[in-house]
Amino acid sequence: MSTLPKIVVIGGTGAQGIPAVQALSETGKYEVVVLTRKKASEQAQAIAPLPRVSLFEGTYLNESDVWDLFKGAYGAFVNTDGFVIGEKAEIFWGMRIFEIAVAQGVKHYVWGNLYYLTKLGGYDPKYRSGHMDGKSRVAEWLLAQKLNQVTVTIFTTCPYANMFWDGQFNPVKNEDGSFTFYSSIGDGLLPLMALEDIGPYVSWIFSNKERSDNLDLITVTDILPYSAIISSFEKVTGKKAVWKDLPYEDFAKVRRMTDNIPAAWAHGPSEYNDPSGMSMKANFYGWWNSWRDSLFTWDKVDVGLLDEIHPGRIRSFEEWMVKVRYNGERKVVLKDVADRWGKL
Repeated sequence: MSTLPKIVVIGGTGAQGIPAVQALSETGKYEVVVLTRKKASEQAQAIAPLPRVSLFEGTYLNESDVWDLFKGAYGAFVNTDGFVIGEKAEIFWGMRIFEIAVAQGVKHYVWGNLYYLTKLGGYDPKYRSGHMDGKSRVAEWLLAQKLNQVTVTIFTTCPYANMFWDGQFNPVKNEDGSFTFYSSIGDGLLPLMALEDIGPYVSWIFSNKERSDNLDLITVTDILPYSAIISSFEKVTGKKAVWKDLPYEDFAKVRRMTDNIPAAWAHGPSEYNDPSGMSMKANFYGWWNSWRDSLFTWDKVDVGLLDEIHPGRIRSFEEWMVKVRYNGERKVVLKDVADRWGKL
């Protein structure tokens, strides 16, 4: 039996969770236990061979699974998926998982977070985005607990640069080999985070318990207008790009988002979906409005701390494209996209 501290990872087979699990494994300091719905899934099997990593088959929507998962755990990295369970359930389970973890003796609890767009926008409903707001409401509640025996760290990310492969950002390839990029952002600023830098941040959090106590670590790679995204693409790839910025109604049609598709859409109709919750179209309306109005800017980021934690971090969207050899072609990156199309 391992004598290393046990860290539980929820969301460890997702786009953010996989690099986090890899980084924790590489430290050699922890036994990492990853919750998965299916041990046989492609993503689960990809991380199963990693040193000091094991899989726990179950769901965080089942309390008995959560109680068993956290037995003997020292730490937790929890990144629930709002696109699977919906905004309301994410708020409840975000709180309940923490309560169970503390009851089972967890000493360091890390919550994967997103921006509270509704709050950033002064509670104007045009900025409401369920998958963003749900997580951040939980984050504020967690920071308010201030338990003497438990360190709480919030790990806040933003839209992934990797979503230019799939999700809201991937371009359409034209017959002449050029690419058309669609957006609904106008002259606004889009914050982006490179998934390739997730691991070092997560490792630092668990290695620096005192400094990360009640810390909201906001991680960003770049914040830039869409015009700069297009020019960087052309510079790096040598390919022609066309940018079409559309009114949101037209953009939603391009992305095939309707009011009939729930925001919790990843598995299609299921017991997870809340019929009274937001639609996918409404969810991303608030999301794009937030970037259009540049609600998030560099003044909200401690760049010095990011540099200290990860000196070799990717520092621009253009640098990310060079590093990953981005060429505009589509490939599945986001787990909810894979789930939607039956990849798991």
